[in-house]
Amino acid sequence: MMLFALMLGWAVLYSDRTCLYPLLSVIAKDLSLTSAQAGSLTSAYFLTYVIMQIPAGLAGDRWGLKKVMMSMFVIAGFGMLGLGTLGNSYYLLLLFSALSGMGAGAYYPTCFGTLFQVVSPSKRAFSAATIGIGMALGMLIGMTMSGPIYNSLGSYKAPFLILTIPTLLMVVIFYKMLPSIKDPNTPNLGDYLALFRDMDLWKINFATFTSLYGFWVAMTWGPTFLKVERGLSLSQAGLFTGLLAITAIPAGLLWGRLSDRTNRKIVTILVFPLSAIMIFILSRVTSFPGIIITLMIYGMLSNSAIIPVMMAWMGDIVSIRYPGKMGAASGFFNCTVMTSAIIAPIISGYLRDITNSLVPAFWAASVIIVAGTLVTIITPLPRKTGK
Repeated sequence: MMLFALMLGWAVLYSDRTCLYPLLSVIAKDLSLTSAQAGSLTSAYFLTYVIMQIPAGLAGDRWGLKKVMMSMFVIAGFGMLGLGTLGNSYYLLLLFSALSGMGAGAYYPTCFGTLFQVVSPSKRAFSAATIGIGMALGMLIGMTMSGPIYNSLGSYKAPFLILTIPTLLMVVIFYKMLPSIKDPNTPNLGDYLALFRDMDLWKINFATFTSLYGFWVAMTWGPTFLKVERGLSLSQAGLFTGLLAITAIPAGLLWGRLSDRTNRKIVTILVFPLSAIMIFILSRVTSFPGIIITLMIYGMLSNSAIIPVMMAWMGDIVSIRYPGKMGAASGFFNCTVMTSAIIAPIISGYLRDITNSLVPAFWAASVIIVAGTLVTIITPLPRKTGK
């Protein structure tokens, strides 16, 4: 029941955030925005999302992960409601996108803080991958629903308004299905400072940041790239990009189980370079079959497919070195890695503005992922895990 509720929460949040991406070109045209301004709408969401990570983790460790999760989900719902009713201008869209991101920002540390305090180390990555199914499903729903709804109703606000309902309903589901997790020992400031200074955690965070940078380039600007530079319709562009989610589900379970039973480092060293290659190929392929195959292979190597392995690697270290601080550690991890979602859309939009193409943005993402691979190679595994 717990895994199902957490998976469903991710499905709703990913639907909320990704329904915007196919609409970026529509919103830019309707409101006469530059590509960088359109990209900043997603960056506003992730700016507040990232800012909330560590405070939410700290609050969850202190007052209870479930309480913090439920309270902030209400804020996320009101952000979606604002986008769907009042999002008539660039600045209002920025405001409500930021509000939605702030509410969603508590979910990662409270979700995985709860998970990693309940499941055993030998099941961490696989359990995280199971929850990741919700991320993949939500991504698929958000990417594929917004185009048809816009075409049917003629309003870019309609998808946001529709998604407000399941977002607020999740609060009831969390109340009924999640355990209350709160460590009896309140961590002090020195405990947290030691966690935040741990260089092994910083290496894992940086490597994951590079992987997610490529993912957010593909997700936020992929639909526009496919529509403008490859001639797909708005609905096709959203659907094709959403294909990432289909292969991410079985791949995430595979990588998770493999890393639980063998070695998390070997799995990441295998997956990261392959994802860099697929991002580069995506910038070159022009045929419909080629685009589909490239996106589906990339889905096996990015975000919800590989992040559970990196999260479990982090959890291995924290459970040994910093017990009772899993909420803060999860928030620290996601705060660091999700800065990619702030930076990637703006940099990619800027590269498009100066080159009139998104191809350089994909190339830059490939190079950044290679840098993350090199950092992964020098990151040690925690000795007590036996891996």
